[in-house]
Amino acid sequence: MRSIVAVTSEMDDAEKAVADLLQQVNDKGPLAKNSCGFVYCDVEMDHEAFTAMLKKKFPFEITGCTSIANFDTEHGSQIMSAVLVVLTADDAEFAVALTDTLTADNLQQELEGVYKKTSSALGGQGKLLFLVPPFNDTAPLDDYVDILSEVSGDIPIFGGLPSSNIADGDILMYANGRSYIDRAAVVLVGGNVRPLFSVQNVLSAFSEQKGTVTKAQNNVVHTVENMPFVDYLKSVGMDVDDLIDQGDLAVYVSTPLKVYLNKNDYNDGIPVVRTIKTLNPEDGSGILFGSISEKSTVSIATMKRQDIQDSCRMAMKGILEKISAAGEDYTYTTLICVSCGGRYMVMADDKDIEGNIIVEHLPKSLTLSGFYAYGEICPTAVRDGKAVNRVHNESIVMCAL
Repeated sequence: MRSIVAVTSEMDDAEKAVADLLQQVNDKGPLAKNSCGFVYCDVEMDHEAFTAMLKKKFPFEITGCTSIANFDTEHGSQIMSAVLVVLTADDAEFAVALTDTLTADNLQQELEGVYKKTSSALGGQGKLLFLVPPFNDTAPLDDYVDILSEVSGDIPIFGGLPSSNIADGDILMYANGRSYIDRAAVVLVGGNVRPLFSVQNVLSAFSEQKGTVTKAQNNVVHTVENMPFVDYLKSVGMDVDDLIDQGDLAVYVSTPLKVYLNKNDYNDGIPVVRTIKTLNPEDGSGILFGSISEKSTVSIATMKRQDIQDSCRMAMKGILEKISAAGEDYTYTTLICVSCGGRYMVMADDKDIEGNIIVEHLPKSLTLSGFYAYGEICPTAVRDGKAVNRVHNESIVMCAL
């Protein structure tokens, strides 16, 4: 498998933007027998015209989403752009399927349906599943990942939630020549593909004191150590009243939860991060970006600029070490990176730092693509082809192909 990355800064004219991307792909070709594409685009684009033109001009399926900022080989990271990565191979296959409009009642059925459709098209289980979910309140992102993990036999799942750099702006996913707010797409990859993954999250501790979640449902924490969640936060030294008064997501981003999930018997011992979305002083509960299970253990972390830089370097070091250890019989050509929008916020006036670090350490044999998300999807462990698929917050995740 090889990859081609194309980038355009044309946001005012969708037809010109697609023509620019197509010219770059043609210049960097030729394409192999099988291809698919992923596109990440600033919200300033005319999405309906853009996605329709992608479908018209490209001879393969392209999925993707809106994003705060994108990663690409040439620029590292930048805003106001559209980045297209084309995966192309003679010895790998791609199958794409789109759900109908999702509801809480049909989520399981629809996700099972798209997986069965793609696995049938490939004639087997597949080696990797890219998930392109919608950004809405239909269900926690964890539900999407858990359902697809179960129906697929725990193959690795990678992706992220769409994002937006404009308050109340469009947060969309793309598939089948359209943009949607209420559908999901899966891209199943089979054949000669051996994905590798790297995950890194925040490193600093606000409080080393761990607590056990005693009551929770989906993404709502009710009690920790049998006390209301708000009271637990106060007990470890957080100024909860000030947090509630500010009510600013940026404040919660800087003090996330480090969580050791108790989701199943296959616990990898690797923590995930959960950002607090809101706190309810009346009943003491908290709503998180991402689900949490009872009997999980939590502690309070902090995320600072140095943490972001250090974890980005560690993620790159980890993926490059895995590539090196993989041997010479399989050549890695592609790095797809999904980083959290919260990390982007914390970097303030130095938002290019992650992109710069990645490009600085990126071998010339690898292309770079990806985006900043509102939730990252990546396995924390893969053994014998079976993955522990997790949803992350405030993390940087990487997939090498």
